[in-house]
Amino acid sequence: MFWIALGAIITGVFIFSITIVSIDSYQYHRNKNIIKSLSQNGDHHKNLVVFFSRSGNTELMARKIAEIKHAAVIPIQSDRDHIGFTGWIEALQDARNTASEITPGKIDLSKYDTIYIGSPIWLYSPAPQIFEFARNNNFTGKKVILFNSMNSKFEQNYIDDFKAIIEKNGGTFVQHLYIIRGRMTQQMNTEEFLKRTTEMVQ
Repeated sequence: MFWIALGAIITGVFIFSITIVSIDSYQYHRNKNIIKSLSQNGDHHKNLVVFFSRSGNTELMARKIAEIKHAAVIPIQSDRDHIGFTGWIEALQDARNTASEITPGKIDLSKYDTIYIGSPIWLYSPAPQIFEFARNNNFTGKKVILFNSMNSKFEQNYIDDFKAIIEKNGGTFVQHLYIIRGRMTQQMNTEEFLKRTTEMVQ
């Protein structure tokens, strides 16, 4: 009986993992195609959108915000942004950390007034890549808005930690914007996701 139960558990975990990885990969390729349809040109040099995105959900959100606010866009690159099983494991390992190797690490923010910074939520905390970005940059005189996409929820103490970094580096933390997409197998569709993003920032 023990071995039967153990086998059932292992099989269940395997099926769950395959399902999550398949959805992750599907979202990545779908989002890349949708992103191409969004405006890529920021002509309002007072606004900037900085984001880290692994499967493309947060990038969709970021590009839509940039389109609405006529903002410049800077993606944060990381060697921990793989898709598939490797990326899933990396996200679990990195969740709740606040340090990461990123590019660019530091940029000149002097010409911007408002800076939107976004990432997915991993285990209730923003991804470490944006903590690293916040820690490395000077936000003196800048208004900063954090935005996140997530499957379920966030914990406020991690948001407060991010806010503290922004304020320590001279910025004014204005607000936290977020969209809960739902669990992996029951997530809101892309049209609704973009609609919610639009309503949130207008």
